[in-house]
Amino acid sequence: MFVMKKYLLIPLIALLFTANIGHADNADVNGKWTGTIALIYDVTVSMKQEDAKVNGVVNTEIGDIPLKEGVVTGNDVTFKPFTYNGMAVKYVKGKIDGDKMNVTVGFQSTSFTGTLKRVK
Repeated sequence: MFVMKKYLLIPLIALLFTANIGHADNADVNGKWTGTIALIYDVTVSMKQEDAKVNGVVNTEIGDIPLKEGVVTGNDVTFKPFTYNGMAVKYVKGKIDGDKMNVTVGFQSTSFTGTLKRVK
């Protein structure tokens, strides 16, 4: 009986240890970020992260755009494709470096880049 419990306990401990390591390696994107996309679009992005999942809202001159079903992996954050006011957003990707995030947005058939900074 003791041997059986030992063999069940070891994989459980390994699983918990691995899960904690994976979470610790993900960047923190919580909070408000502000910057410019494509040198002309001023944006403010508010994000809420729970473990590796993230949702948010982009505040722009043309209105608020929801960001849903995002995933944080290491220093990368990506959101699933979506449609906003009939326009296709193929991807939203960010690369976090401390309090700076380089962003690429695939919109219609064009790719826009920019840099956001964390608001403290």
